[in-house]
Amino acid sequence: MVLPNLNWRAFIRSQPINIMSRSFAAIFAGYLVAATGSGLLALIIPLPASQSVLIAMMLSFSFYVAAAIWAFSVGTSRQAWRDLLLISAILYIFILWVS
Repeated sequence: MVLPNLNWRAFIRSQPINIMSRSFAAIFAGYLVAATGSGLLALIIPLPASQSVLIAMMLSFSFYVAAAIWAFSVGTSRQAWRDLLLISAILYIFILWVS
């Protein structure tokens, strides 16, 4: 079986692949940012546990929307993945530091 001679670099840098990668970054890395952000907020808000968790979960939707907007506003899809995963890692380090 002979594979066609595809230019893989051009294929990966094509517009549909770029949009798909940004969409996956917005969905999955955005969820990760929202989850770690709300987890950190639940730990640092000085209210009873049930109220701080409720406030953090309500604010997680704004984190998720901000991450999705960020994924489509940066220059490349690689930068979107890098930035969102880095933000999530920093938030997770803060969670470990606080708890």
